Amino acid sequence: MTTTGNVDRRAPRFWPGAALMVLLAGCGDPTPADPGKPARRLDSHAAATASATPTPAPPINDDPRLLVFLHDRYGPRATLDTAWKDQWDDQDQETTRPVERRLCARETVAVAGQPHHLVAVCQTIEDVASVEPGRIDLYVLRDGDAVPGTASRPLVRVAEHLLMYSGMRGVPGTVAIDTLGPQRPAFRVTDGWYGQGYSLVSRTYVALHGNRLTPVASFRDHIDNDSAYDCDEDPSACEQRLFNIDFQVTADMQALQDGYAALDVRGVGPECTGPTDEHYRLVYDPAKGVYPIPDALLREQCRG
Repeated sequence: MTTTGNVDRRAPRFWPGAALMVLLAGCGDPTPADPGKPARRLDSHAAATASATPTPAPPINDDPRLLVFLHDRYGPRATLDTAWKDQWDDQDQETTRPVERRLCARETVAVAGQPHHLVAVCQTIEDVASVEPGRIDLYVLRDGDAVPGTASRPLVRVAEHLLMYSGMRGVPGTVAIDTLGPQRPAFRVTDGWYGQGYSLVSRTYVALHGNRLTPVASFRDHIDNDSAYDCDEDPSACEQRLFNIDFQVTADMQALQDGYAALDVRGVGPECTGPTDEHYRLVYDPAKGVYPIPDALLREQCRG
């Protein structure tokens, strides 16, 4: 979201429907941020760790079965390889809205020795205000019961997390598939807020736990003010408050809590008056069902 006047550095939140309607009613559609910056940031980070790649299931051609699932869920326009246009019955707006959907992530992994199919469908909402996010549907599928008289086993839902808010200007962020533990495959959703030359990029993990898909952690992936508009006239006045920090994540599979690995987060880059090299260890809290996140990993500028 691009603003005027003072910079609004609040990161995007998952808004309730009513709050979203109020915001959209009062917002215009100002000039977007530099369209090149989001792609550069969102594609810059690899999985949590190379050794944390989910265990792949034996390769088989699941395209026909997945297409049947998509047709059943989204109608006959759905495809595996290209985006498709559709109409969406938006319950928050109480209206039908044009939407473009696409299959944006898929992987088959072994959970408890059985193949599970992790599938994400990204939804770009057309003709929206800059403050409105896109939407993402997340699914975990597995083999269903065999169809009588055939060898066919349709894909059935184990868990789902629907209409997840992500991105801005109606366009969702990116989706990848990581693992947070030997039996904890997870979707990693990366998206950002861009305005007035500031970038706030976050990653959110939505993990499979039994028959549930639930968000378990959300924290910064990158922050910078490299293109701060208020420095254009006198860059020297900003030398002591420029920052550009990447946060890299490594999963420690030897330190598990309720099946979740500890996450080591390292932040590196220039931070206002000098370089920073910071480290945080995130440990899953079974009582709360999430990774507690320190304020430093939620910040919008240099540490105080």
